[in-house]
Amino acid sequence: MAGLMTPNSLDELAACLAIGNVRVVAGGTDWFVRDVESFGEEDTLIDLSGVAELRGVTLQGGGLRIGAGETMTSLAGSPLVRTHAACLAEAAEHVGSWQIRNRATLGGNLAGGSPAADTPPALMALDATAEILSLRGTRSCSVEGIVAQGRAALAPDEVLVAFTIPLPEGRISAFGKVGSRKEVSIARLNLAASLRRSGGSLSNARVVVGTLGSAGRLCPGAGEILIGSLDLEERRRAFCSALVAVVEAAIPGRSTLPYKRSAILALGEDVFDALMRTSDEGRGRS
Repeated sequence: MAGLMTPNSLDELAACLAIGNVRVVAGGTDWFVRDVESFGEEDTLIDLSGVAELRGVTLQGGGLRIGAGETMTSLAGSPLVRTHAACLAEAAEHVGSWQIRNRATLGGNLAGGSPAADTPPALMALDATAEILSLRGTRSCSVEGIVAQGRAALAPDEVLVAFTIPLPEGRISAFGKVGSRKEVSIARLNLAASLRRSGGSLSNARVVVGTLGSAGRLCPGAGEILIGSLDLEERRRAFCSALVAVVEAAIPGRSTLPYKRSAILALGEDVFDALMRTSDEGRGRS
């Protein structure tokens, strides 16, 4: 190993990036399992854990800003995240074991590019945007765009700094996951959805299915059904059928197709019911 650098600010981080041949790590829960063996003698590891500017959850300019260094534990327990981005709090709560949640970060969960990651579908459903730092300055990119590109979305000298989630009035959201076991479970399938409730009408639905092939998938057809004019039971059935169609189109011929077809039906019912229940509670309070 050529060295280890521990910046304490974004300015120090930018200076570290300038040396070249760097690898960045925050929580390290994926890196030490998957990438440590590819670390070369000429590489330098940058530990992001000391950069306070990568943490924090605040309301800014009509949006929810979340530092990329926030851990899954902090997201799951944040009143702001639970109030304004419920599906993200639920997704964070489902990541691995409590030890992993105490270390794993929101930025790392996205930057790792795993199709089985839990928080990227939630960020997509919430229409989140990422702030990215590099030697060329900062840029913004939709989380949807990053998920579509996978690990190639970030250049070697780019680091996720924060995420901004827009907060339209009346938004509600929900998340569901099927894993191989109850604890320390890698998702076999996950589902995140959000919509806007205004009076008695629903709009702006975004539905994302994760762990399908190489990336999470936005499902416009399922979203249209979610806010459609069918009665509740018909809408539930049509919503789940639309999700099944997404799974069948994504992994035709795969040995896992029968299992995932069944799993998405159960997830679809759970997420649909959670959204409708929250919608009813909101109308009761208004």
